[in-house]
Amino acid sequence: MRKNKVRMSYDRADFQTFIIVWVTLCLLFALTPLFITVINSLKSNLQIDRNIFALPDAEIFGAAADNFSKAWDAVKSSALRSVLVSFVGAVGDCFLGSVLAYVFTTKKFPFKETIFMLFISVMLLPSIMGMPILVPFVKNTLNLGDTFTGYLLPNFAGGQITCMFMFRIFFGQQPTAIYESARIEGANDAKIYAKITIPLSLPIILFQFVGCFSSLYNDYLWPSLVFTRKMTLMPIMLDWQTRFQGLGESGAMYAMYIISGVPLIFTSIISMKYFSSGDFAAGMKL
Repeated sequence: MRKNKVRMSYDRADFQTFIIVWVTLCLLFALTPLFITVINSLKSNLQIDRNIFALPDAEIFGAAADNFSKAWDAVKSSALRSVLVSFVGAVGDCFLGSVLAYVFTTKKFPFKETIFMLFISVMLLPSIMGMPILVPFVKNTLNLGDTFTGYLLPNFAGGQITCMFMFRIFFGQQPTAIYESARIEGANDAKIYAKITIPLSLPIILFQFVGCFSSLYNDYLWPSLVFTRKMTLMPIMLDWQTRFQGLGESGAMYAMYIISGVPLIFTSIISMKYFSSGDFAAGMKL
């Protein structure tokens, strides 16, 4: 009886109206910065100076072409470089993390849970705490400063831990009978990993891949410390933002933001395919 009363209170029209209004306000609050960025990338600098909230006028195509042309010329080399480096880093994190997760899920060895907890303990510390040690270690001890190898090595060391934690949960939900049947048929660990574990775990792998890719692609602090020159997109974007503001090229600055977000949009679309289909939720139980 009490549950029915609670359910009826949630079904009341005023409560439903409150929910709709609240969700709509949150949506507007989240989309407003994106809306401002998009419309200002299509306007001339004079229109932006007049009103950043106004819609573009009839000369939208000429102003947009000029803005995006200037923005692309400014960031094209660094954007392509960041996409490639982020892709390599994300693939490396997912591969190392999946191998570790497979070992911790399917193998038995002494102190397995203790070693696993030692791995997980690294996640409790913010990454910035290790930079006073990592920067001189990479640049002076390993002599890998100003190289993408030095840039990616610490990422592989720390990124695989988060991947391993997520993958182990997912791998543990897979039926053990599949692995036992494969071993009876003569499959070794390499075949089981490549032909059973990875195909079954593709949703979580893509999910984690997008997270690793976004983290590397959006990183500003670490490349600023490792490279003496601006090699990746975020440091160069900050430099060009200052230049565009000084030149009064606000439209090109907004267009630069749009261009920088395109790779993340594509990777998110690929990942969302599995969320919308339910494949991710079907194999993930926390």
